[in-house]
Amino acid sequence: MLRLAVRTELRDQRTQASCIGGSALVPLFLMLNVMLGCAAVLTPMTPGANDSLSPDEGLVLGRIHISNGEAFASSRQPFRTSFHMQWRLKDQKLGKEFVIDPLPKDGPFAVKLPTGSYELTALSFDTALGIWQAALPATFTVTSQACTYLGTWELRANAGFFGGSIVRHVIDQHALAENDLQTFVNDRPGRPIVTELSTPMTSPLMLTFRTQGTELTSPP
Repeated sequence: MLRLAVRTELRDQRTQASCIGGSALVPLFLMLNVMLGCAAVLTPMTPGANDSLSPDEGLVLGRIHISNGEAFASSRQPFRTSFHMQWRLKDQKLGKEFVIDPLPKDGPFAVKLPTGSYELTALSFDTALGIWQAALPATFTVTSQACTYLGTWELRANAGFFGGSIVRHVIDQHALAENDLQTFVNDRPGRPIVTELSTPMTSPLMLTFRTQGTELTSPP
């Protein structure tokens, strides 16, 4: 009886420890599920691809420039390693999510998307250290066989070891956009370019870093 009681107590202790550890992992699991959950991954078009648009598709055109390059090159900064940028979009009506990967660090991009209204839910930088993520909300509409122009996104990032911030400023460079469009599609969409520019804003940067096979998120 004594032996059975000891075994039961040890089993209860293991169960309690497991429950405590499991509850601690729930927020991390949910966060990673949000970041890396099911989403259709879209690759930006390559110059000269000349891909045609179907009636249920439109084109999204923009340009990105990440300023303050020393924040990415300094040995004292977490962005010192190579990185690539992603946008996470959500169809506002259907709820379907898309990840655009990779986006340029300095230059134009063009992406085909199904027609609909979209919301940018997250912008992230994937590095060897981990994933930096920011919320820079933006909305735009994709129209059948037309081009939606998002402007030039000037992004200025400041990051420490565990946190930082990023500033977005959007510039309308319509003439440059006309030339950029020609590099992606020779037979441009029949409708005029529809310009939808986002407002300037600043957002915190949050790091999900990798260490010894574990991913942990810094406090906001």
